[in-house]
Amino acid sequence: MVEPGPARARLLEAGAAQLLDDGLKVLARGLNVAEIAERAGVSQKTFFATFGDKGRYLEELLLSLTGTPHRAMTELARVVGESMIETKGDPRQAVRAVCRWDFQQVRHDPVSLMLLATHVLARDHPGAMKRLRGVYAHYDGIATDAYRPLLAHWGVALRSPFTMEMLAVTLTALIEGLTIRHRVDPAAVPEELFGDVVVALLGALLDIGQQHEHVDDVIAPLADQVMLGFTAAMPDVLPAHPRSALLAAARKEFAARGYFATTPAHIATRAGLSQAVVKQLFPRKSMIVLDALRGPYAELRSMVGDDIALGVEPVAALRRYLTRLAAFAIDHREFVEALLVVMIHDVAVSPDTAEDVERELDLPGLVVPVIESGRRAGVFAADLDPRELAAMLTHNVLLRCFTRRDDEPAAHAAAVEAAMLHGLIAR
Repeated sequence: MVEPGPARARLLEAGAAQLLDDGLKVLARGLNVAEIAERAGVSQKTFFATFGDKGRYLEELLLSLTGTPHRAMTELARVVGESMIETKGDPRQAVRAVCRWDFQQVRHDPVSLMLLATHVLARDHPGAMKRLRGVYAHYDGIATDAYRPLLAHWGVALRSPFTMEMLAVTLTALIEGLTIRHRVDPAAVPEELFGDVVVALLGALLDIGQQHEHVDDVIAPLADQVMLGFTAAMPDVLPAHPRSALLAAARKEFAARGYFATTPAHIATRAGLSQAVVKQLFPRKSMIVLDALRGPYAELRSMVGDDIALGVEPVAALRRYLTRLAAFAIDHREFVEALLVVMIHDVAVSPDTAEDVERELDLPGLVVPVIESGRRAGVFAADLDPRELAAMLTHNVLLRCFTRRDDEPAAHAAAVEAAMLHGLIAR
């Protein structure tokens, strides 16, 4: 007599086997309880005593398809280390060796078919999909843990926007796709294909010099050449508003690769214009930041000035400034981040540029009159320099906006107020 526990497991294994081995028959008439019971070596009576009815059995069967993964993923770190030794540290051959091993694991692992069956049969089953996400998260975690120290040892980083987690997801999706194609047409997917593709992929993704490069930089020479030919063939390559086109392109480039890593060539290519146009309109890169923020800064200055003119109480005016400043930073994040980089870097390297920027976009200066008014009214402590306080408040709001990116402007303002403003109010 088969025990209830083993009977349940054997019946679920038999059902999975029928799905995978007799797919056409199952498609024609559905899962057959009698055949499942026979495969499991139990009676139909035991089947119904264990599960109650066929519907409950199907529920458990779908969940069982995403059971404990059989792939030897836990051995990945060991295989990576051994491959580096066997290939005498050659990253190309080490990567190919690991990929060869991984491809064989996935091809011969019955779980690969079970995961595919779950995709097809249980895509509307929340429990099965949750388990499936857990299986993939398990694979991704093992891959990330194995490859992160290897890249650190090589002294390389991933080009943005890629992360180790994104790379793990990509490799899993790639190997499963190749495995599916191999089952249908083995000749189209030779043993070495996965390794060759991953070597090519890493060649594009690895930032060898750790220069904060973007993945677009890999084909930048090709992009420049193609776009140059494209613009040369256009009867009128200059857009109606070239300055606006360059500002829009700069915003996207700053978001993708940061202010320092962005060159005039990057901006020109994205805008579909020549570098000569960029140089003519913006002789210095910092001038792009100034031009982009002049309008928003003027609007912020107007709002703060109106509060002062209308006699808004100093504490309330200061709170309104903090909230508006946070909104200004969030709405124009790419350029405000660039502004801070310019200020920090150019103070030492190019003082004249820093002075120009500070003169035109003096954010702390907007609120200095509010603090001075509060000092005269006895609301703010008189022993604190208004300019210094204005700078501290402003910089804390901006820093928080860039480190807590999901918060709303009011949350940023409230946090800085709680930390600093109450220490500012006279008691």
